[in-house]
Amino acid sequence: MKSGNKALLALAIAALTSSYAFADVDGGGGKITFTGSVINAPCAIEPDDIDKQVMLGEVPASYINTNGHSDAVDSSLHLINCDLPNSDNGSGVAVTKVDVTFSSDSVTTDDSSLLSNTFAGGANNVGVRLLDSSSTAITLGTAKTVDLIPDSSTQILPFKAYMEKIGTSDVTVGAVAATATYKLTYK
Repeated sequence: MKSGNKALLALAIAALTSSYAFADVDGGGGKITFTGSVINAPCAIEPDDIDKQVMLGEVPASYINTNGHSDAVDSSLHLINCDLPNSDNGSGVAVTKVDVTFSSDSVTTDDSSLLSNTFAGGANNVGVRLLDSSSTAITLGTAKTVDLIPDSSTQILPFKAYMEKIGTSDVTVGAVAATATYKLTYK
């Protein structure tokens, strides 16, 4: 065989076998589940706020023991796709307000509006307090009325939270976790 033919043959063999080197490799797979619901309300809750997580941060026990609580952390619930001008709360009048009611099954024995630390083996003598936008303590189970912006398709319902010392015993170090639920009632 002539050297030109040998080179051509080698190139053809290389081209045919190199395709195997670039073959697709199974990288795994999975499943995506989509969930949602259609509701009869003037606004929808932002998906990230349906199961919201508020990070209270790391705070020295000495700070809470001295000050009674950590610094408040700002948070909010976001309402989207609002159609307030065309909404009706059953009275024939457009919705202009929403009652936000926070509640919890895990509250301290000293104060029924202070969320218990439910983290197993976590910090002791500390709970979580919810506050409204003016830093007034929220009473769990009691509606707090918020005015809505009539022509806005989005609404922001601000609130705050902090870790609070329970009683006179010092707060001990450890993780803190608490859970509250919220219910919206349009007016």
